[in-house]
Amino acid sequence: MGCLYMGYRRMKFSKRVTMALVAQAANVHVMTVSRALRNSPSLPPETRERIKKIADRLGYRPDAALSQLMTRVRASQFTANETIAWITTGPAADAWRENSASIAFYQGAKAHGEPLGYRLEEFWLDAPGMNGARLGRILRHRGIRGVLVSPLDRVGHPLGLDWEHFAAATCGGYTLTTPDLHRACCHHLHAARTAFQALHRLGYKRVGMAMSEINHRRIAGLWLAGALLEQRELPPARRVPPLVAARWDAVSLLRWYRRHQPDAVISFDKACDWLREAGVDVPGACGFALLDITKPGFASVDEQRQDVGAAALDLVIEQLNLNRRGLPDKPKIVLVECKWREGSTAPGLQSVSVRKGQAGKPAAL
Repeated sequence: MGCLYMGYRRMKFSKRVTMALVAQAANVHVMTVSRALRNSPSLPPETRERIKKIADRLGYRPDAALSQLMTRVRASQFTANETIAWITTGPAADAWRENSASIAFYQGAKAHGEPLGYRLEEFWLDAPGMNGARLGRILRHRGIRGVLVSPLDRVGHPLGLDWEHFAAATCGGYTLTTPDLHRACCHHLHAARTAFQALHRLGYKRVGMAMSEINHRRIAGLWLAGALLEQRELPPARRVPPLVAARWDAVSLLRWYRRHQPDAVISFDKACDWLREAGVDVPGACGFALLDITKPGFASVDEQRQDVGAAALDLVIEQLNLNRRGLPDKPKIVLVECKWREGSTAPGLQSVSVRKGQAGKPAAL
């Protein structure tokens, strides 16, 4: 014990504590120290914790440049792709492909992962005879360590995986309520504010937002929060109460529109169809911007969904590189900024007025 104590004293005065010194103090090989500090599952948990405590006591700090080099070296030793499970839910195996957002997240993660040596493979959690426990066993049998959960078909859909074996994250929104994984999302609050601010710059005075209760819940109310923050900055006469409809249909939308008479609406593509079918001149009488997708000809907020998918995959890869498994103590949320896209559905009030004035002029002879 005295020798070990004297060893600590000698190490205390060295300029830099190395893995070799930690190994000497712990009476293990330096590679064992390396594995312990990388949370390698090849070591018993009690061994990892003992070595980490000794390293912390000695003041060991990793060399960032060396760590990056070793990460590249280890990555170069793998020639085959590592599979990441893309977990989906819904009434059919391909039901998730009916959601354009889910497709974009998947494509973004896939395109980002393949050059790095990661490939996505679909696993349908709601398949007949499947449940979380069975899926977990299948993934472990296949040696799949990483899991990326797609947006779920309904908020709060239970998954039931044994998370302690996996590096996991989710993407897109907040449909996965339990457990609380790392996630990557569009910055939904900024998206709503971006749309309001862009339409205000275009001259629209009374901008309203309309959405379904389902979509409101899928993104944890953040669109509504952004709308209310923007409305708060306006004089009362310019404030249009947002619509969050329990029943999302033309009747609900048109009732709201006729009552509040906004000069621009932020909503979904169905809403634009409903307005036009009811005789509302879009964009002549009312500007229109899409909140959640980009579509040719439409003013819209681009959620950069493929970038969201890539960011979600990075959350999984980071855990794999650090040999971290299980539920995080402090879940991260990575927010990807949106972009405003100009479109003919919101040309601006001045442009509309000019066109109307030109339409009223007699033709030149």
